[in-house]
Amino acid sequence: MLVTFEVTSAYIERLRIARNPSEHTLQAYTADLKHYRRFVDSQDTDPSSAASILNYIGHLARSGAAARTIRRRIACLRGFYRDLAREKIIQASPFVGLELQLPRTRSLPRGISRKDTQLLAAAAWRECRRHRNVQTVPPIAIAALVLICTGIRVGELVKLRSDDFHADNGALRVHGKGQRERFVFLVDKELRVVIGKLAARRRGITLFGHGDKAWSTDWVRRSLRQFANGAGIACKVTPHMLRHTCATLLLEDGVDLRFLQRLLGHESISTTAIYAHVGDAGLQRALESAKLLVRLREAA
Repeated sequence: MLVTFEVTSAYIERLRIARNPSEHTLQAYTADLKHYRRFVDSQDTDPSSAASILNYIGHLARSGAAARTIRRRIACLRGFYRDLAREKIIQASPFVGLELQLPRTRSLPRGISRKDTQLLAAAAWRECRRHRNVQTVPPIAIAALVLICTGIRVGELVKLRSDDFHADNGALRVHGKGQRERFVFLVDKELRVVIGKLAARRRGITLFGHGDKAWSTDWVRRSLRQFANGAGIACKVTPHMLRHTCATLLLEDGVDLRFLQRLLGHESISTTAIYAHVGDAGLQRALESAKLLVRLREAA
């Protein structure tokens, strides 16, 4: 049997070594391959054939799986079979030459409003300014400002080290997905000073953490939610929502999509392009505020 627990587990381990993805990604891929194994076990189709892939897509669609789920699971299988072909376990991936029309997700990235972002940033700045010593500033307040202005992922935030900050130009070296590095920039001079003091205090260890131990992503999520509630924001705020918020607000303020791609660390600009649709909401609000026909009618 081609798709076994041993074979899929070996793939996950090779993926871990080669690309060093987040634990969340590895868990998602493991779950996707487990789901596919159960499907293959119930079928007579050769799992190394294109028919197996097509049957699985049909099975997912009939079971009511969301478009996002279908696309993620098929992407996982594409990587899985590519790896098997590379390891000479199969002659060729069943995806070779296979043209797929997968359902596209219609959901747009969800962030928080500009007004709520202002509330969150104001609360964070109050904490930074009322403490003379950076050591007594609630660290989640500083982290919130970094998330808002850079859009980095929560997994990237907790990996930041003190020497990743460059005080001369405000650059932060970010350790992204697949061991890829990029630089984001803290252009706010006051935030640079705060991060500089924090980096000096935590020299040689992670920029954010408890003692010499890095934060967990779950701790950041819980702490950010509590901090946002204290700032008067009613919705449940997550780090990823701040990533979407950063991208949306920058796009609405005129930042080019190509620069946004570099900031967010997207491999393909097509991933970043979804924010162009989010920007349409800003266009709609501007048109509604302009009330062009109403004013033309009033002027007649």
